[in-house]
Amino acid sequence: MLHIAAEFPPITWGGMGTAVGGLCRASARAGMTAAVLLVGGILVLPEEAGPFSNEEGWLNADGVRLFQIAPSDGPQRTIDLVRRWQPDLLHLHTAWLWDTIRPVLEVTGLPFVFTVHSLDRAEYEIGRLVSAWENQAQVLVAANRIVVPSKSEAALLVRYYPEVGSRVRVAANGIDERPIAVRERRGEPPTVLFSGRFVERKGIGELLAAIPEVLSVRPTTRFVLAGGYGGPAEVDFMGLQQQMAPYRQQVHFTGWLAAEEMDAWYRRSDILVVPSWYEPFGMVVLEGMLHGLAVAATAVGGPAEILDHGRTGWLFASRNVDALKAALIQLVDSAELCLQLGAAAQEAVRRHWLWPQVLQKLTCVYREAIGCRDSYEI
Repeated sequence: MLHIAAEFPPITWGGMGTAVGGLCRASARAGMTAAVLLVGGILVLPEEAGPFSNEEGWLNADGVRLFQIAPSDGPQRTIDLVRRWQPDLLHLHTAWLWDTIRPVLEVTGLPFVFTVHSLDRAEYEIGRLVSAWENQAQVLVAANRIVVPSKSEAALLVRYYPEVGSRVRVAANGIDERPIAVRERRGEPPTVLFSGRFVERKGIGELLAAIPEVLSVRPTTRFVLAGGYGGPAEVDFMGLQQQMAPYRQQVHFTGWLAAEEMDAWYRRSDILVVPSWYEPFGMVVLEGMLHGLAVAATAVGGPAEILDHGRTGWLFASRNVDALKAALIQLVDSAELCLQLGAAAQEAVRRHWLWPQVLQKLTCVYREAIGCRDSYEI
């Protein structure tokens, strides 16, 4: 399998890059030959890797071969790579790379799978984040199989594009197992963690409105906001810090963090808040569950399917500051409830959401795509 992506761990800007990295590792461990073509992005190699050559790529410690081209290189380098490496299937992870991949498909006739990590049209209509979705619409028409990470995203996709419904398959993302210490009462004021992009559809506005209200009645609560915008919009990040200036003793902005730094904050926190308007899946939810945090999330999309309210998480209405405030206070007031939710979440994520479990569905999708080679006009 040759995965086409714009980001790959350890440098990622959200759940998509994390999901691609996890999928490639799991595929390699399962015996598949997996490679990634990173178009743009930042490729991080260890010092011992030596000079990087796109002829052979670089085989990392997980058994995944990495290649990289610049967006300006054009499709010919990708065609040359595909002819040299001869994959059975292409797996595209973002429609923004369609102009790079489309000529490859025209020349090679390879089947390809497209994962919709989020719907551009929904990002516009729900999140007001993007202004065009034509590229993604073209990819959806051309793909042999379309993967979505949740049932709710499948329903939304088919509502927008009913003509592709027969090729849509639900295959969730997963998470890597790793040893996590059992949580115990800390005897300290609770810490609430947010991790993600500071954009409207992630509910950052509602969170910033709820924080002062929570602190007015639970003044020792600590809030940690990890992430940001990415790119030039970081200048606006300073405005958010100024907005929270009256609460600087209780609100901490970390900026974007490496995975190890993020793990440290998971260990130091008690509650993970996910106040999204639109969340096709929610890798951050799995991260919080694995670390045994009490996850408070809006009852939308992926979080509503992953979490069992009152047992493995706490769900509340989206775009509702009062509901967010009530959920946070409910958890802040009960360390015992947080521990119960966190323990049940850890058990659930290990039973249902580790990569070896979820990879089976995606493997079936790959076999379908390779076997059918449906002819769609590109």
